[in-house]
Amino acid sequence: MNNKPKTKLLTISLLCCGRAETTERCLKSLMPIREAIDSEIQVVDTGCSAETRAVIEKYADEVFEFTWCNDFAKARNFQLDQANGKMFLFIDDDEFFLDCKYIIEFFNDPKCTTYNIGGYFQRNYLDFEGKEFEDIEVVRMCSVTPKTYFVGKVHEYIEPAYGNAMFMDAKAGHYGYVYKTQEDNIKHSMRNIPLLKEMIEEQPDNLRWPYQLAQEYRAVKMFDELYDICHDGFYHSFDIHEEESIRYRGPFAVGMAIALEELERDDELLKFYEDQMSKEDILQIPKAKLTLYAAKVMFVRGENDKCVEMANYYFDIMERFGSDRGQMFMQGGIFINDAFDEMHTNMMYCYLMTCGLRKNDFGPLVHYYRRITWDSPVVRINKGFVVTLVMKAAEFGYKLELKNVLNKFFIRPGFRDILQAEIESNYKVMSFEQLDNIKKAFKGTDKEKEMSLFVDVRLDEISFASQEEFDSYTQLKEYLTTYIDTVYAWYDLHKSWLEPDANEATPKEVILANGLSQILESADKDTTQTLKLVKNAIGVRDIMDGTLGKLSKLYAAYRKVQLAREEDQAKFEEMYKLEEALLKQIAELDAAGQTEEALATYNQLVTVLQNTYGVDTLHV
Repeated sequence: MNNKPKTKLLTISLLCCGRAETTERCLKSLMPIREAIDSEIQVVDTGCSAETRAVIEKYADEVFEFTWCNDFAKARNFQLDQANGKMFLFIDDDEFFLDCKYIIEFFNDPKCTTYNIGGYFQRNYLDFEGKEFEDIEVVRMCSVTPKTYFVGKVHEYIEPAYGNAMFMDAKAGHYGYVYKTQEDNIKHSMRNIPLLKEMIEEQPDNLRWPYQLAQEYRAVKMFDELYDICHDGFYHSFDIHEEESIRYRGPFAVGMAIALEELERDDELLKFYEDQMSKEDILQIPKAKLTLYAAKVMFVRGENDKCVEMANYYFDIMERFGSDRGQMFMQGGIFINDAFDEMHTNMMYCYLMTCGLRKNDFGPLVHYYRRITWDSPVVRINKGFVVTLVMKAAEFGYKLELKNVLNKFFIRPGFRDILQAEIESNYKVMSFEQLDNIKKAFKGTDKEKEMSLFVDVRLDEISFASQEEFDSYTQLKEYLTTYIDTVYAWYDLHKSWLEPDANEATPKEVILANGLSQILESADKDTTQTLKLVKNAIGVRDIMDGTLGKLSKLYAAYRKVQLAREEDQAKFEEMYKLEEALLKQIAELDAAGQTEEALATYNQLVTVLQNTYGVDTLHV
């Protein structure tokens, strides 16, 4: 209980036991506030290393020690009791403010003390590069009164939690939910799960604890447990006649959908969705989030009309509430806050476009493709959408509606790679006409030449695979040389567009082209080494394995003929002329309808050549 005289406007406080570098980053980010506002920085040391303690003492006005007891509320209440400020702002030691402008503006306003609770936006990064993130509201500010206190051994919260509230338009970066390994993730959740279970036992009607436990179960992919806790919390919420119960009900409903999706219990998911859409048990933003999961099932099942209906409902709710921060906070929470983020809206746009394309209706494609956030640092698009685009390109060839969308895939290399991967996974079952149509579909796009060469490589490979025999090693060598040149021409264009930090593995067609180049270079020098190189190349591109087998056979014959010529030039020339004469005679017999005589003469020729040189022909 804090009864201290208030000598400051604001106390900024943090619990600290973390690493020195993250703690210093946090404290540095507080300095603009400390300098601009009548404030103090207090740090509660819950078990810091000497290095971290030294960092704290560089920045803090006061440092207090607290013996850790596995209870965050007790630590926070100790923290609150030390405050000399009328207002209290707390931040975790692994957070850091990205911009303090709005916090300073808020506390410079004399009316700031009329608010008894508030917070800011925590930017939870989803990768260590900070490319993907999710912004959520966190309650981190309160007025300091004898009645203000924290509740909860973990995921603690402030009471009283009513009255004037203010969310400052400030963001604190947070990498706390990004883990180097899944083991680290599990370790973090396994610290919290027993504490949350204890609080559920102690306060069975406090829905906050199963709500937080659901988040932990999802983090460690315990989806059976996630379903059970959300199911129980959802139906228990109807027995609790408090205003907050309906706000918790939405996350529980969506948590059930997440678990059912992961457990592949799609029929149950759809049944639950239909039940909720016909009732008023949950609010509209949670219904929109629930719709995402139902629409995905309909999309995968090819129920196009139902999928479109669901997507349209989703966008209707987004239009009404998506930019309303108050409603997003009141109806949101875990599993709900991201209802209208770019990833989900992009998925819904992809569903609408794909469902149209499946009916050869290009209208939705034209209408929605510009709404995809193509230029965001990270863009996620639906694989089914890409599959359908490639299929329609193979069917229609050049079509302006397709061309305009395909051109969007050349904003960055990753998109281009998605297209090429989809063509690669399907080209073996495509006809020459379909592949040629794909080439035509890219006419006028920014990477027309690269995509044309990429498809040419596949056309060459199909041609090789469909060729039963080759006339000679010389002929096959010419074909392979053309193939190598096409692969290298494609790869030169491909590499020229890679991002500077790209760490792309060498494509298999390039590895094969490198191997074939070595084979052809070695062919006239070392027979054993060449045949070894041919053997090594088998398995690199399975579609080319048959051709490599033919190459090995034709090359062995080629080398025998070469060696025979070098050993006895005169004899070789005599046999070569004999073969030519007999081949001419065989052709004349065949043309005259004397097929049996032609075949007998040919067999005699082969027998002579086999007995003399071990080959079927000297024309290699």
